[in-house]
Order: sequence, then C-alpha cells, then structure tokens
Amino acid sequence: MKTRVLAAVLSLMLLSGCVSQNGGLTENRQNELSSSSEVSGSSEKVNFDEAPYEINYLYLVAQEGSNQSKVAQAVNDLAMKELNMTVKLIPMTFGTYNSQISMMLAANEPLDIFLAASNQFSTYIDSQYLVNCADYLTYLPDALAVLGEDAYAGYLGDFLVGFSVMKERAYPAGLVVRKDIFDGLGYRTDDFSVTTEDYSSFDQITELFAKVKEAYPSMVCLDGTSIMGLQQYSYMDNMGSNFGVLENYGQSTVVTSWYESEQFKFFCTLGREWFTKGYSSQDIAVNQDSGEIKMKAGNCFSFITNVKPNTAVEKLAQTGYEVEVLYLSDIMKNTNAVNASLLCIANASKDPVKAARFLNWTYQSGEFNDLINWGIKGEDWIETEDGMAAYPEGVTASSVGYHNDFGFVYPNQFAGHAWQGNPPDIWKQYQQYNSGLMVSKAYGFTFNSTPVATEEAQLNSVEEQYKKDLAFGAVETDEALKDFNEALYAAGLQTVIEEKQQQLDAWLAENN
Repeated sequence: MKTRVLAAVLSLMLLSGCVSQNGGLTENRQNELSSSSEVSGSSEKVNFDEAPYEINYLYLVAQEGSNQSKVAQAVNDLAMKELNMTVKLIPMTFGTYNSQISMMLAANEPLDIFLAASNQFSTYIDSQYLVNCADYLTYLPDALAVLGEDAYAGYLGDFLVGFSVMKERAYPAGLVVRKDIFDGLGYRTDDFSVTTEDYSSFDQITELFAKVKEAYPSMVCLDGTSIMGLQQYSYMDNMGSNFGVLENYGQSTVVTSWYESEQFKFFCTLGREWFTKGYSSQDIAVNQDSGEIKMKAGNCFSFITNVKPNTAVEKLAQTGYEVEVLYLSDIMKNTNAVNASLLCIANASKDPVKAARFLNWTYQSGEFNDLINWGIKGEDWIETEDGMAAYPEGVTASSVGYHNDFGFVYPNQFAGHAWQGNPPDIWKQYQQYNSGLMVSKAYGFTFNSTPVATEEAQLNSVEEQYKKDLAFGAVETDEALKDFNEALYAAGLQTVIEEKQQQLDAWLAENN
C-alpha cells in the first residue's frame, strides 16, 4: 500500500516537474495534455456484459522462468477482473526480440502492445505497422498523468509513435569499479571529479588504472562493450541519429558531426592510450560480453556503462561484487533518453481502443507491473516490512521461478515495488534525479530520417567499419579517424546534416 501511495504522489510530482523544466510543447499539445488528463481512464466504467477482448502483449524478459505460465494466468485473471479483458503474454528475451519483431510485424501476427526502438520508428510508420496514438489520447489519461510532458517525446511529426516507460531520463557515462580493489588502494569516490570542461581530469582514471595494474598485474583494468567514444548519448544530443548532432550536451542548436569534434578525437586518443598500456582488454574491440559478465568472471576491475541513482545496487546483483560508480559525463535529458524505446499499439490490433485502454491501465496498476517484473507474490517474491520486494525464505536468484528486474522496459515500475537493497525512497530519488537534469535545446524533437534513408544506411555501414576500433584504441587514432570522416562524407553525411538542420530549425521556430 505504501508503494502505491508513493507512486500516486510521484505521478503528480513528475507531471509538474517535467512541465516546469522545459517549455518545448506546442500550445496544441499542452491543450491535449490538459484535456486528456481530465478524464480518468482507470475509473471509467467497464462493460462486463460484453465478450472479453484478448490483448496480445509482447514484453521483454531476462529469461523464461518455470513460473512463466503462472504469471501469464495471474495477469490474465487480473485484467479480466479489472478490465474485462483476457491477456496473452508474449515474453521475449532481447536476443529473440531483435531477431523476431520485424518479422512479426511484417506478417501481421496478432499483436496489440509492444516495445519499439527509436531507430525503427520511421520504418514502422512507413510500413504501417503502428497505430497513431495521437488519435487515442482520450483513452490514455493515466499514462498522460504519469508521464507528463514526456508523453509527447514520442511524436515524429504529427505521428505519436507511443509512450515512454518510467525510468531515469538521462544516459550519463560512468565507470563501475570493484569496491574491494578500489578501497584497498586507498581511493574514495570523492577523490574523483572527471568533467568534459577539463579533459585533463580524465588523467585521474588513467592514474587509477596504473595503480590497479601495479597492484594486480594480471587484472584487466577495463573490459566490456563500451567506452566514452561509444557513449555518444552521454555527451551530445543525436536527435535520433548519430549523423549530425548537437554537441555540448545539446546546448547548441547547430548540427555538426561529432566524429569530427575535438571531444571524439580526445576520447579515441585516450582509448588508444589505455589500449597500448594494457589497461583495457586486448580483445575489447571485438568482445561481445558485457562488462557485467566480465566482472562476474573475476578478473575485471571496471567497465563503462550508463549509470543512474541505483546503479551500485543493480551491479552488485549482476556481478556478485560491491561496486562504486565514478561519473564520466554531465547529466543531460534529451528526447532519445525518453523515447529510445516506446510502448506502441500495433496496427495488427483488432481493437485499438481496447488496446489503448489496456495500455493506460498498465501505467497505474502496481500489481501488473510487479507481476511481469517479479512474478508471483508469495512464491517468487514477498513484500518486506519496509515495503520492498525480496526473495521468500529459501528462494535464491538461481532457484526462483520467475524474476526479471527489467523495470526499465516496463510501463511504470514506480507503481510497483522496488527490490530489496535499494533505498526505501529510491523512486523519490529517481524523481529528484529526473527533475534536476540539464535539458537539451532540442528536447521534444525527433529527426525523421525518411528523406535520407539511403544515406543513413550507407553511414551506418561506415560507422560499423570504423567506430569501435577507434573508440577502444585498437588502431592508430589520427590516420583511422581521418579515413573514418572521409568515408562518412563520401556516404552522404553532409546531406543528412543539412536535412536534420532544416527539420530542427522548423521545429525550433514552432516551439519558441
């Protein structure tokens, strides 16, 4: 109960906080937000006399546990009780989703709600795989109230692709380090102040690696799949495409190529230094295993990833090691941090109104969010005295029948229970974190890449060829960077930059 009350309070706080920090909504969309929020979709009378509608709900899971069928039945029973709808859950791991979703949509398979990634929005709209959610806002008042202004980050032109999930609204880069080694060398997080305002501050990380290597010669100081030059969302606003960006954390309105910037060159040069000194793994540019997997194996001191208020708790569960987090960037909110993935209504839905009503319900139902995240209460998890979720006695991570910890891809984890080990006020910490972010000048704008689809495809191929080797320092920086930029322009970079600048200028003129 405490969690649900807190979630309701946070919904109001998030609504007011989001609106106050950015004035980028058009008057029409401000009116949409006000008028739609006046209706209470959760209190709308349900017609239990009509035949139940079946919702096909595709969602992501860590793996399919032994209690998957029990969870599916529990979700079905809950939706039947509250909405007079049955639910067919379609669980998919990330790997299966990436290989199957486009084929499912093309085949028009039964589907009502699914998660779509931002790099597919234009394609999905052109292929008529999506319903324009702008036509169904009347049926989504709870989603609008929870999301506030962020509800409108899903617009591509006049097409509302879908709705964001409730999570952190920024992608700062952070170095996750093993606490036992870090503490043993006499370090504290307060010893570090790394900032792009002074690139020499990154020497602090180099010196840390040198100390680790000296004390533990066989230890890999840095491993995983990311490094600063691959954390582009942490340092600039790409507006939905890596080709043509707003540098300086989106505080510019001039579209430039980040790959020509002094910042990207510095990151590549630093990656080269770490690589040649043996601080990073010598196969890091081709490695496919995450930093979490590498650290769990026992011979990795650190990895770079996106960080947030409860990163240390998450990484303890994922690696088995207590960790500290060192920030490597400022914290910026841009559109991509909100609409990188959106919950959408599929065009294959037999009744988009019912689908919209179901989607609306998922944003206010703590029980639904707990079910798909933690599983069956009493079997897979229990509620502790302080209102947290935890394993029941005798149940462990290896024996639990269902457990995802995937709140970052579910509608509203804030409506449910946080996992034990997080601070009891973790959802309030998220709200405070989100409300205090630096906001990109292009927040609310998403680039429509359709006019330059051919160039984008060519540019993606060039990026794939050069970017990882450069960022990880597996190649000599100056020559490879020169070749990379020449290849980008040959593939049509200037055309994309000009198209993006034109669209951005039009958007800025409308929203200012």
